[in-house]
Amino acid sequence: MRRLNKFLSDINPSVKFFSVFVYILLLVISMNKNFIITLFIISFLFFIISVSNNKRYIIPISITVIIFSLTIFIMNFVFYKAGRGIFAIAYIKGTKAGFDRGIILGLRSASIILFSVSYLFTTPPFRFIESLMQNLKLPKLIGYALLIALREVHQFRNNFRNTRNALLIRKNGHQIVMIDYMKLIIPLFACIIRKGERSAIALELRGIMIHKNKMFYNDFSVKHKDILFLLISLCFLCIIFCFFTFK
Repeated sequence: MRRLNKFLSDINPSVKFFSVFVYILLLVISMNKNFIITLFIISFLFFIISVSNNKRYIIPISITVIIFSLTIFIMNFVFYKAGRGIFAIAYIKGTKAGFDRGIILGLRSASIILFSVSYLFTTPPFRFIESLMQNLKLPKLIGYALLIALREVHQFRNNFRNTRNALLIRKNGHQIVMIDYMKLIIPLFACIIRKGERSAIALELRGIMIHKNKMFYNDFSVKHKDILFLLISLCFLCIIFCFFTFK
């Protein structure tokens, strides 16, 4: 399982993103119940492999997906009135068409969430943005801005914790109320603006936008294993789609 996780993590993020995007696109387009169920099984296996190194996330994410999918299923089963009735309690009635529609939309939503979460677990955000800059020609101005923003998310949490601790010391350990939290906004935003200005000056001094063919520290060029992964995944998807759609 961990070998498969490592293999998925080593695949080029742009290639993996395109593959997952095609799977999700066909999920959105298709209303074939058997096709949706098959892709749900694939997405669940993909999810299990992706979180094999972080097994503590399996149960909370699974419970969240189940609750969300059940909500969609119940809403369609109860409120979709077309078709033959198969369930009735008081004023609540369910139809066969509503049941099938609920199964399709519920499993579709679950599959999209599982594919997306699996991609996030196997692709660090910094690698994803660098890959977009190298392979999909994302403008450097946007790419470096996103990299700086992602780095500041972690810094923002640390700054908030440090500022909150300082406020606790100032209040002699008394409880912090909502007004006190509102007071934290100004110093935190001032810190973010100051760091953003310093980062912009540093990038400008290094001539980040002058060199068109700039070299990258991490190489995310498409390799043979990436092409093989893309071909196998897309061919497998096409076979499943054609089998359930045109049989």
